[in-house]
Parts: sequence; structure tokens; C-alpha cells
Amino acid sequence: MKKILFFLLIIPLVLTGCTQSWNDHYDRSDSLPTTTLLSLMDGQPELSHFRHLITIAGMDSVLTATKTFTVWAPDNDALQNVDDEDMEEVKRLVGNHIASGSYASSTSRSQTIVMLNGKTKHYSTASSGEPTFDGVKVVQSDIRAQNGLLHVIEDPVPYRYNILEYIESQENVSDMSQFISSFRELVYDAERSTLYDSVFVTYNRLLEHPRYGIGDIGDEDSLFTMIIPSNKAWQKAYEQVSPHFAVYDKNQAIADSIQHVQTCQAILKGLTFRGVRDDVFTADSMTTTTGCIIRSCETYFSGYQYIPASNGAIYLADDSLVMDASATWLPTLIVEAEDVDSRTTVSGTTAYLRNTDATSLVSGISGDSYLEVSGSSLDGGVTFSIVNLLAGRYDVYCDFVAPEIDGPALAAECTRVQFLLRYQATGGSTRSVNVNSKTDEKLLVGGPDVHGIVSVKAFSAQEFPTSNLYDALWLSDPTHSSADRKANVTLQIKTNVTTAELGKTLARRYRLDRIRFVPVL
Repeated sequence: MKKILFFLLIIPLVLTGCTQSWNDHYDRSDSLPTTTLLSLMDGQPELSHFRHLITIAGMDSVLTATKTFTVWAPDNDALQNVDDEDMEEVKRLVGNHIASGSYASSTSRSQTIVMLNGKTKHYSTASSGEPTFDGVKVVQSDIRAQNGLLHVIEDPVPYRYNILEYIESQENVSDMSQFISSFRELVYDAERSTLYDSVFVTYNRLLEHPRYGIGDIGDEDSLFTMIIPSNKAWQKAYEQVSPHFAVYDKNQAIADSIQHVQTCQAILKGLTFRGVRDDVFTADSMTTTTGCIIRSCETYFSGYQYIPASNGAIYLADDSLVMDASATWLPTLIVEAEDVDSRTTVSGTTAYLRNTDATSLVSGISGDSYLEVSGSSLDGGVTFSIVNLLAGRYDVYCDFVAPEIDGPALAAECTRVQFLLRYQATGGSTRSVNVNSKTDEKLLVGGPDVHGIVSVKAFSAQEFPTSNLYDALWLSDPTHSSADRKANVTLQIKTNVTTAELGKTLARRYRLDRIRFVPVL
């Protein structure tokens, strides 16, 4: 108790001494600047041009606020080529030289400084030991103001467009820009809105949809590598791609609109990659944000001009695009036989899903499953509905599993198959093609000498006049589902065995792995 009392008696004496020291240390009334950043620049004639640009950009009201800012001001000589009447350029320049917060020249070189325009910058040190800001020499540093710090720099800080800004600002890529911007809309933001205030934000589902967008290339916090075609390159690609997206609609204007939108999406599909890729000429493969795998990377990027962006890298295709059709917009269309949504059985047919594993007698089966189809008194078969097939010519293959999959007792089993293809003609009518020869040995599937996967070429260079694609924009609409899709192509695969042949030389059974529509280019 005595120790506590002694301590309490001493406290007033200690506090009295500390209070005086505290006041002496923190009383900066004699040294604290009373001049604001704007007034500080007003007093320096060599900064008059930048001070004028601040007013033009409407940033003078921001710098008079109570918050703290850091300004990197280029002198008048450095701003001789600035067009004061170009409001967009002025706003970009001013926002690129002011940051919220205090950043002295001693700021860590690893610290990221976010400017008012969202761009990120860093301090660095020149070989002479002098500080530089984003590569620009700092002439005068750490000039204190009431509401922040002022630095004078030798040249303007380079403004780097982000990828979307570049697209929207360059006249020579306006075709691409117009298509992308056509999907910009204002949407209600429930998280930011309150009972009294509704908040709307700009949204572009072509870019920003979390699953089907090509990437938010306007986001400063995300990094991308993107090939950007000039208008000349865009038009060349458009002419090449457009015929494959011809569609039929009673209203020709609707058909033309669908063809245009899907053509443009197809061009964009192979252009964007995540991250800053500095290995575009050496990588074995690269995957686009849409899931396309590019394998000949050196060829794919050949002849493009590299342009740094604030959120990645741009490769400008000035003359033409390298269109790897099979890897991007025109790949082989594969229909898995076991896909329930795409098939219906012919009357009198039984169809069973069979799964395989490492112990199965046949390897290499797609998805480790296949469809076993059989008929009894009649030829059995299945009709497959084909969606997402573009217009053009295709070789159509049916990949069958050899009967040996069911063991030695059935290894010699054989059947004959027939095909009925129905597709939409240019005017909207339906046409059909039959392949049902009883003498063509290529239609025989199985037998003692047949092993593994048996590929039967059902149709060669078959022409499909109209496209039936359900694209990323359609899929990104929450009101759509796979059940809404309608096929304009069907392929029926049946056995073709006579009663006399049944049970003697042929069976009414086949095992189908998948169907492949291979584009003929």
C-alpha cells in the first residue's frame, strides 16, 4: 500500500515535466506551413502552366480540401506541347501527377503510389543517386505545404493507357472499340445503394462477366496481355470469319445483327491472355481468357508492335491478325454420345451408358464413357441434336468402340451402320442426306480384326449453310438455359442389318464414343 501511495504522489510531478517536454517536441506552430499546395504553386512562376491545367481540369477544388495530397509538378518548359483545349488530355495529365497522401522523396522504392487517376507509380533512384519518380528526374523535392507535399519534376510523368483506354482513345482501332463499347450499360448496385440513395455503376458483360467475359481490361488492378487489331486488320479478319456465322431468320435485319455480333465475338475470342506475358515468342503454349490454347505462340504474335500498358501489355496488329481458326473460333465440334441432353432414341431401341476405367479392354475412350445402342426386332438407333455448329464444310466422323470392350466372347461381333443427316438450308427449309449402303465395307463396325476406337467417316466436306451458335453473350444472360437451345442439325445413327443377317454375320448393336465435326478449311 505504501508503494502505491508513493507512486501516486510522484505522478503529478512526472506529468508536469512530461507535459512541458511533450509541448516542446510537438509544438510546430513556428514551422508548420500555412500555405496550401495551390498557393505554393501560385508563388512559383515556373509552375504557372501546370497550375493553370489544374484549374482547367477542375482539380483546384480537390486540392483545397482538408485532405493531404502529394503533387509532382512539371515546370513550364516541360509542358510546351500540351494542348490546353484538349480536356481529356488535360485531365489525364493532371490526374497522373497528384496522389492522395504524403509521399516524400525518401518513400520506399518498393511502395506503390496510387495516383488520382488510378495509375500506380513508384519512386526510384538514378545512377547519380538522385530520386526519380516513374523514371522522371525530381528537380526539387519535399516542399512542404499545409495540405501536403510538392515536388518539381523535369518532365511530365509518362501516361500509360490501360488496355481499354488505349482501345477507346485510338482512332485506328475504332472498329474494335465501337463493338466493345456497345455493351456498356448502367446497372443497379445493390451493395452500394441505401434506402435513400440508389447507386448505378458502369458494367460491360462482354468484358466483365465472371464466367463468359473476355476480361476486365479496364481494371488497373488486373493484368492482361492483349492483341489489338487496327481497323485494317479487324476488317480483314471480319471478312474471313463472317461467312461462318450466317444465320437464318424470317427477319433479315435480325439475321444480319446476329451474324455481326457473333463475328465480332469470334475475332475477340483469341486475343486476350491473363498476366503480363513477356514470353510470347518462346512459350510452348498460351491459354486465352476464353479457354483457347495457342500452341504456335511465336507465329501467333509475329509482326505485332509491342506497346506497354498500365495494366499489362498490348500487341498491335497493324496489317492483319494471325487467325488460328482451329484453336479459337472454329474448333472441331465434339458431341459426346453419352450426353443425355443431345440425344433421343429411335423406337424399339435401348441405350445404356457404359463407363470405363484403367482395367477396360479398350483404352482412349473420350471421357471414360460411351453409349451402347441396340435394337431387337428392328434396327436400333439414336438421333443426336447438334448445336453450336457454324456454317461451312465439315468432315463428320463417328468414333465407335470395338466390341472387344465386352470381352473375348463378343470380340468378333460386327454390325453395319447407317446415317441420316438433317440440316437447315439458307432459306430456312430442312434438307437431308442418307448414307445407308449395304455394300460399303466402311460402314461395317467390329469383327475379329478390329480393335480399339473405330472411326467411321460418315460425311466428307458436308456443307452446312447456316450457323447455330449459342455464344458467350447468350450464355451470360441469366434468363437463358441449355433447355432453351434449339438445334438446326440432327444426326441419326442406326444399325442397318437385315433379318437374314441378324445373328449370323451381323448384330444390331453398336457402341458409340463420340461424333466429331471437323472443319474443312
